[in-house]
Amino acid sequence: MRALLAGRVARDHSSAWLGTAQVTDLPTLTIRGLRADDWTALYPLYCNEAVLLHTSDLPYISEESFRERVNNPPAGVHTLVAELMLPSGRERVVGAAWLKVSEHRQRHLARLVIIIQPELRGGEIEAGLLRATLALADNWLALRRVETVVFPPDDAHVTLLQQHGFVHEATMRRYVVQGGEYADAWLLARLRPAAGSGEREETP
Repeated sequence: MRALLAGRVARDHSSAWLGTAQVTDLPTLTIRGLRADDWTALYPLYCNEAVLLHTSDLPYISEESFRERVNNPPAGVHTLVAELMLPSGRERVVGAAWLKVSEHRQRHLARLVIIIQPELRGGEIEAGLLRATLALADNWLALRRVETVVFPPDDAHVTLLQQHGFVHEATMRRYVVQGGEYADAWLLARLRPAAGSGEREETP
């Protein structure tokens, strides 16, 4: 399932089913499945303190541990990679999204994690990655609930999530250590009603 989706993002073209998205004056963006060597591009991104602050992970993860985590994820984890085609023709990995699908009576829900280059956070490239991930959740995995944890302040990312149907459900107090202090986190979720159920999809 890791390589299910691959889509080119082009001006005036979008497809929720294939996971492509629309950009404006940006270089060409590819949303694709994980490759065996992607960990080498994602590792420096994950070591960036500005990126790490939006996770609950510790710094100084070893290359070996990170490679194992990326290339051998637990069952139910689906990975999408955001790759830019630069004007020079070189491809550059700028972000990734992980969907961890739960099991048994919670098979209908997944936890979403996104990392992206700090200067792209909340922008159109992250939006394309988010839309592709939600297309995977809706159209291929038939998920009814996608949830994510946000570490405020993260206004651009929260706004992007809200634009795609996520709502704030809870404030989890003293959830993580940041800068030597306990910090709160927010739980946001997007609910998608079952087809023919008569339920309404939640809106922010």
